[in-house]
Amino acid sequence: MSDNNPVLILMTTYNGEKYIQEQLCSIMNQSYHNWKLLIQDDASKDNTVLILKKYENMDERIHVLHNHSDRHGAYFNFWSLIAYAKTIDKADYYFFADQDDIWLENKLEIMIHHAINGKANNQPLMIYADMEIIDDYGNTIYPSINNVMGIGEMKGLSLFFTHGFLWGCDLMINHKLFDAVPVVPLEYEHINIMSHDNYYGKFAAALGCISFIPQVLIKHRRHMDNVTGNYNIKLSILKVLRQLLFGFERVASIHGRVYNQTLFALRQMKRFHVQFNEIESIEHAIQYGGIRGVLTLKRYGVKRKQLSRTLGIYGIFFMGSYKKYLFYNE
Repeated sequence: MSDNNPVLILMTTYNGEKYIQEQLCSIMNQSYHNWKLLIQDDASKDNTVLILKKYENMDERIHVLHNHSDRHGAYFNFWSLIAYAKTIDKADYYFFADQDDIWLENKLEIMIHHAINGKANNQPLMIYADMEIIDDYGNTIYPSINNVMGIGEMKGLSLFFTHGFLWGCDLMINHKLFDAVPVVPLEYEHINIMSHDNYYGKFAAALGCISFIPQVLIKHRRHMDNVTGNYNIKLSILKVLRQLLFGFERVASIHGRVYNQTLFALRQMKRFHVQFNEIESIEHAIQYGGIRGVLTLKRYGVKRKQLSRTLGIYGIFFMGSYKKYLFYNE
């Protein structure tokens, strides 16, 4: 495969000295070579910046930036990096990267080939793939996250009601989607709950296409230092019941966080005149919940591979317990 299509990889770092070299090497060893890597550090207190500078001097495709603002945090740092990427030369494809993963050497090549040879490359497009989950030491926890969570079974509008299908470290988007999606304003007071993966995914579902590759292309490291380190990958009925009995408010607040992100994305679509016929229906379902909301979930075919997760979504929606956590519910 030729390297004709320029790629921009966006990565943010914070105190990542333990794993960052392994990740950088996996990117530098990609079989596809026409890429640039923009890394923005969020005032790391360890040796992360020294390591980044070393690799920047080793490879002219790597460029290191710094978050010098008075606002910090993983989400703000990533959104400010995306805002910067909007101001420089366009790429054909954009990838997001975590600081502590390992990319298989053909990740870029396979995903770009999938895009070029697909029928949707001329419209806003998002592509994601299967992942292996590893621990702090690189040991395999799950050989395939799709086998456990069914991330490849996402129906288009499920993403507006439940997250967990898309993982930012695993995404590729084409320039049509990157250009079409407005950046979350950096002054937005709730920016630190706005995950870029699901935000871009909602726009992809509304404007174009989301495509899944059922092949492991990344080793994703799960440890408690992850921003989402406490996310349960495998959730049994027993765990759901335990959460509902002893951690109900926490579960409701997590759902509220998802729906706040959805409501914000829908407002952005309205503001930028995105033609998406389901905006009002999704908004009303979230605002009202109850039977009306559940019927909307059913109409849109909202479902997770694990029955426990599906029951959790419908149960929380029916009770409307998430609504007191909605701050963007006009």
